[in-house]
Amino acid sequence: MNTVKYRVRAPSATADDVSPYFRAMLRQATTALFLLILVGITAFGQTPCVNGMAAGYPCENVDLIALMGTGEVGGGSNMNDIWGWTDPADSTEYVLLGRSNGTAFIDISNPYNPVLVANLPTQTTNSLWRDIKVHNSHAFIVAEAGGHGMQVVDLTQLGAITNPPQTIEADALYTGWGNAHNIVINESTGRAYGVGTNTFDGGLHILDLSDPLSPLLIGEFSSDGYTHDAQVVSYIGPDANYSGKEIAFCCNENTVTIVDVTDPLDATLISATGYDNSFYTHQGWLTEDHRYFISNDELDEQNIGVSTTSFIWDVTNLSAPELIGTYVSSSSAIDHNMYVLDTLVYQSNYRAGLRVLSTGDIASGTLEEVAFFDVDPASDAPQFSGTWSNYPYFASGIIAVSHMEEGLFLLQLSGEMSDAGCMDPEACNYDPTALEDNGSCLGFNECGGCEGDDLFCIGCTDDASCNYSDVATIDDGSCFEIEAPLPQSAIQTTEPITFAVSTEAHWFESETAPNPLFIGPEYIVPLAPLDQSIWVANSNGEYDLTGGKSAPDFANGQHHTNNANWLIFDVHEDVLFESVEVYSEGGSVQTIEILGPDGNLFESFTQVLTAGLNVFVLNAELPAGDGYQIRSGNQEPLLWRDDNGAAVNYPYDIGGLASITSTTITGENQYTYYYFYYNWKMSSADACLSARTEFTVTVEDVNGIEEMTGAGEHELVKMIDVTGREVERATEQLVFLIYSDGSVEKCILGDRE
Repeated sequence: MNTVKYRVRAPSATADDVSPYFRAMLRQATTALFLLILVGITAFGQTPCVNGMAAGYPCENVDLIALMGTGEVGGGSNMNDIWGWTDPADSTEYVLLGRSNGTAFIDISNPYNPVLVANLPTQTTNSLWRDIKVHNSHAFIVAEAGGHGMQVVDLTQLGAITNPPQTIEADALYTGWGNAHNIVINESTGRAYGVGTNTFDGGLHILDLSDPLSPLLIGEFSSDGYTHDAQVVSYIGPDANYSGKEIAFCCNENTVTIVDVTDPLDATLISATGYDNSFYTHQGWLTEDHRYFISNDELDEQNIGVSTTSFIWDVTNLSAPELIGTYVSSSSAIDHNMYVLDTLVYQSNYRAGLRVLSTGDIASGTLEEVAFFDVDPASDAPQFSGTWSNYPYFASGIIAVSHMEEGLFLLQLSGEMSDAGCMDPEACNYDPTALEDNGSCLGFNECGGCEGDDLFCIGCTDDASCNYSDVATIDDGSCFEIEAPLPQSAIQTTEPITFAVSTEAHWFESETAPNPLFIGPEYIVPLAPLDQSIWVANSNGEYDLTGGKSAPDFANGQHHTNNANWLIFDVHEDVLFESVEVYSEGGSVQTIEILGPDGNLFESFTQVLTAGLNVFVLNAELPAGDGYQIRSGNQEPLLWRDDNGAAVNYPYDIGGLASITSTTITGENQYTYYYFYYNWKMSSADACLSARTEFTVTVEDVNGIEEMTGAGEHELVKMIDVTGREVERATEQLVFLIYSDGSVEKCILGDRE
């Protein structure tokens, strides 16, 4: 598909060019401001089309803005036709949705949170078919229900409803027909055309809507029998014989029928053109220049097994339309209602959903699909379910789509389909390709997306990866794993084996041991008379790093009241803040407090100090964040503070884990004083580990080891720690006890003397 950019706009036209809803949309162009309030969110919420999907619906270049279920739009066994109206008083946009049991009037001024404002019950009985059009701020509603007539509703009452939804009644009822399949309106002349009525053989039943509450019969056309649907325009096309006249383009079951209805008392057939395999000529729409007419056939998909087919007619000569091509979709769904805006055709094709086609090359008899939103992803079978119709003429760019079984979808073109967008580079939805600002700019939510959106966080979605994010819903390709160390093996003789790797490895006593014996690049395997294994995992963490000032400058500073000002630091990843060193003037109880990035107390720690140097143990687990603070919770004993004569040099980095950035003091001393806490020690709290690899030690000269350790006796020879260093006394750490008979016992010192 060639990449083409399309402007989403109301089409330009002169006063007599096209239907007034086109012109009304143009006049409403300033309503882009209404998008400024699009920060609400329904229970469903906006879902962008990402990687071909939006909330489980296949899509391309179309975002899901909101979805209202059948219960939310007033119920009924099925939805059907749909139309729209924009209140000229305040530019509020309303969807008018037909249901089997009535009509819903839905305020979409905030399309993320549409509101059912009013419900108009059916005039008589329920009907699968209900159709709606608008003229002069009045809705005209027909149905196939017997005796239904045409309901007329003054739409200006909707803005005054304060406690929605409200049940309303028709302001007038036209009874010149009982049932009607459809209603067609040419807004530029104020005429309505009932089609498929029980009058005039189901042909054109022509009304004057000059007084919307009193429609007046002014003519008919029945010479070509039943009309299923039509578009009536004030003609601006290339056929000079009909320039400026009122022309009806009708779909009459097996023909495209064109009628001059300028004089409704003498409506005249211009042409009726059939085509091969015409099973049910259903509906069609003109391009905006009235040069081409695109139609569909509702039964060819079922009857002969073709995929969804659109017929392209050159109507340059209204007396002799020419079928110049067809567009055959990859879908097998049945086609239904379609409308044209600018250079795009918006098709509602039952189970295939909304399909958007480009007319960019229509002169050669071709159309190209450039966007879609499949509202019925389970199947594209040629069945009568899924989307019935759509309305693409709102100035906001919202596309309203009716779904027979599921209710109302509010959609919007996205991606390469629109020149309009947010032009504020500071906004979350800034569009650098936008040529006009549509007032849609929004702030950021916690995922870095737009406020009002569902939390579609970008990140790693592979739960086996090191950087897996449990809130990420869109994978950004950042997933990574740590490569495991290569296996090593060694033969033990009379010296302990030292294994080395290139990272801060974790050394485990078994493949499943929960805690490491040691963290570091080297590990000494204690002597033992039996073969041994140690399991090793590489890590991307940093451990036992130190930072901050290493020690006070005792020539510049003093012991000082220590809860007036303190240090500020940033944490770059989740860390274990192990300890700091403090220099106390005397012995007493001291409390250290850590404030979180929000300024609230995060944790506090208390320890008895002695005069002089003390290692203050914290072991605080701090999540990544900027603007942490560390302070003392009591004034005495006084701690040492370096003043502005000392060598102070912010920031003090603690590896890649954290950085001490400044102090809470303001003014010239902010970066020249250093408060109380020296020689910080930190480690990664949530480092990623690779898979564990087994390192093996094979003992070949058992006799040599026994001789070295004194075989036959069971006396303690020595104690070594996990690094192989000999230790003399217990200090609560893991050690190996080596006996004279070669046996080894592992224990925590402190269990024995």
